[in-house]
Amino acid sequence: MGLLHYISYIAVAATLCFVILSLASGLLYISELIEEHAKVAKYYGQKGIYVIIGLQTVLYLTESLPLHLTLFTVGCHLVYLQNFSSSWPLISLTSPTFIGSCVLVVTDHFLWFFHFTSRTASYNEQARRYGTRSAGTRLGFKEIASFFGICVWLAPLFLFLSLSANDNALPTTGSSESIAAASGEPKTKALLHHVRLCHH
Repeated sequence: MGLLHYISYIAVAATLCFVILSLASGLLYISELIEEHAKVAKYYGQKGIYVIIGLQTVLYLTESLPLHLTLFTVGCHLVYLQNFSSSWPLISLTSPTFIGSCVLVVTDHFLWFFHFTSRTASYNEQARRYGTRSAGTRLGFKEIASFFGICVWLAPLFLFLSLSANDNALPTTGSSESIAAASGEPKTKALLHHVRLCHH
């Protein structure tokens, strides 16, 4: 083996690092956009979930996807939709909706993973026995990865990126409760402090 062979390993490692850093920078930029334009992001987030539900229905009709998994994924996205409440992008990490969304996205991922694994194994077995022409339609890596990226991961990823707004959130009103919550002071003391600020 020549020197070029070893250099290729370094080049591949450097490329992977560059891709990972670029992906991280892109996700950070998207999270900042969601934080700065929350109303617009909420609109497109909700419409995007409706589009995914429609796409899932079309794929069921055209790609022979199982009905029970299709209905489960649609139900998952209806739960994701509940996170777009009036307080969005502020999402309570302890709310039943958010916890349910976390459980559902993991469950949905593994259910579809096992389905496509079984489907690919069945196709390979039929191709071995009867030939490729009689084996039916085979979904390749690109098709399966696209399905996972759009129909399984996209909406939860959008919600995950919106969580960054929780870290930089300020009280939305000037009430004594908001001041007390922000400063950790008792309500009475916070109210007196607020009155002094108003007089100045």
